[in-house]
Amino acid sequence: MRAESERRGRERIARTAGDLAQAPRIWKYRLLSTCRPGGGAPRRLQPVLFIGKGEIELGEGVQFGWRQSPLFFSGYCHVEVAVEGARLEVGDRTEFNNNLMIKSEGGGIRIGRDGLFGAHVEIFDSDFHDLHPERRKTGKARVAPVEIGDNVFVGMGARILKGAKIGDDAVVGAGSVVTGEIPAGVVAAGNPARVVREL
Repeated sequence: MRAESERRGRERIARTAGDLAQAPRIWKYRLLSTCRPGGGAPRRLQPVLFIGKGEIELGEGVQFGWRQSPLFFSGYCHVEVAVEGARLEVGDRTEFNNNLMIKSEGGGIRIGRDGLFGAHVEIFDSDFHDLHPERRKTGKARVAPVEIGDNVFVGMGARILKGAKIGDDAVVGAGSVVTGEIPAGVVAAGNPARVVREL
C-alpha cells in the first residue's frame, strides 16, 4: 500500500515537472505561429506551430501531444495551411500524438470527430512539386482534398496523402501509406494501404 502511494506521488511530481518544462516551449511556438485557429481552443500538451495564409477550424476538445510517447519534450506538431484558400477542419475531441505534420496547399483537409492519431503521422493534400522532371522546381503541384471520417484511429508513422478518403470508425495500421479510399469500419494497412479485415 505504501509503495503504491509513493509511486503515485513520484508520478505526480514528474508530471508537474514535465508540465513546467514544456510550458516555455509551448509559448515559444504560440509566438512563432502566423495563423490563428478558429473554433475551439486546442489543448496543447506539446508545442504546436500553426502557420500559413489559409484557415484552420478546430472543434471542441482537440488535443495535440501525448505525455507518454517519444519526443514529447523535443518535438512539436506542425500544422500548415500554406496558401490562401487552403483549409483544415478538425472535429470535436480528436487527439493527435507527438510530432504531427499536417499541410494543406489548397485541396483541403477535413478530419472528423473523436479521431485518434499516433505519433509521427503526416497528412498532405498536395504533391508539393510538379512530378515532371523538367518542371519539378517551376511547375504546379497537384492537389486533392483529404477526407477522414469520425472515430478514425490512425497508427504511428502513417502517411495520408492527397485524395485519400477514410470512412468512419476505420483503423489505419502503423506505418501505412493511404493514397486512395478506405471504407468505413475496416482495418487497413500497408503501402499502399489495403483492407485487411472488417471490424
